[in-house]
Amino acid sequence: MQIAESKRNLIISGIGSSNGGGFRTVKIDGIGRLEGDVICSVFTLNGRAEVNGNITSETAEMNGTLTIQGDLKANRTRIHGKVKIEGNYAGESLEIHGASTIVGNCEVEKFNANGNLQVGTLNADTILVTLHGYCKIAEIGGERIQIRKQRGISLARWLKILPLAIGNHLTVQTIEGDHIYLEHTTADVVRGADITIGPGCEIGLIEYTAKLEQDKRSKVKRSEKV
Repeated sequence: MQIAESKRNLIISGIGSSNGGGFRTVKIDGIGRLEGDVICSVFTLNGRAEVNGNITSETAEMNGTLTIQGDLKANRTRIHGKVKIEGNYAGESLEIHGASTIVGNCEVEKFNANGNLQVGTLNADTILVTLHGYCKIAEIGGERIQIRKQRGISLARWLKILPLAIGNHLTVQTIEGDHIYLEHTTADVVRGADITIGPGCEIGLIEYTAKLEQDKRSKVKRSEKV
């Protein structure tokens, strides 16, 4: 993603607001509100903010709480805290530590999340999810998909202000991928080549082309090699 370089920066320290526009750097330290679409090379948040529009940036770093009323497009995004995107996300890599909601679709090459997720449709080459709290994704598609339960590491140092749901579990309608590993997942349909069902899963139908392994602590209603 190439973004035209702007000579001006937008810096909010403390409490402030601004209109959108094109910037080189957008940095919010405190509480900020942006009205309109934002296009920049670097977007950084340390605190709390609301953007009433879309964000397009080469890199985005969020530490705190952010609501985006539109889409987020960025080559690389790191989230520590709580972010809600009312539209879609598109980029190369998305790393999440905390609670994130993407109302629309998420299209990314590498998706790595540790926390509480609510996503419409997730498509990525590589998907690594560590469940912390109740997570819900409508559909998942990718080459390598790995869903694991959080093991003995609290996210409290990142999420002191966040109420987390009880129970580390993912609910999803359909999962499709080449290599799939699942733990503590409830899914209607899982399709893939090599599929491993770990503990705590409830799957309606599994269709696989190469290999299927299932933990005895999981339930699969029906599986078939196709």
